[in-house]
Amino acid sequence: MEYVIVLVLLFTSALIGAAAGLRFKVFVLVPIALLVSFVSAVVLHENDFGAGSGIATIIVCLVLSQAAYIIVQILTPANRLIPDDVANDEPSSDREHGVRRDNGD
Repeated sequence: MEYVIVLVLLFTSALIGAAAGLRFKVFVLVPIALLVSFVSAVVLHENDFGAGSGIATIIVCLVLSQAAYIIVQILTPANRLIPDDVANDEPSSDREHGVRRDNGD
């Protein structure tokens, strides 16, 4: 039964981090970390987990939550962290507006 509780907490933490990655910016990580740690601590305390295993479980929940957030941020195409634009060989037609016409001729 204890393993099921830990697995549910880990899965829920990763799901919360992934959902936050789809919707919010990086500033939401602190409130999410507080929420995940508080809820995990309450659930673990109610199920008579020890201090050592409880703290380790909470740390893993926090790491999974933030890792899921980062993975979603990297893999979501709307965020454009890795641009797929490539330069073509032709300059744009309006690129010479700021260049003086002094060619030395």
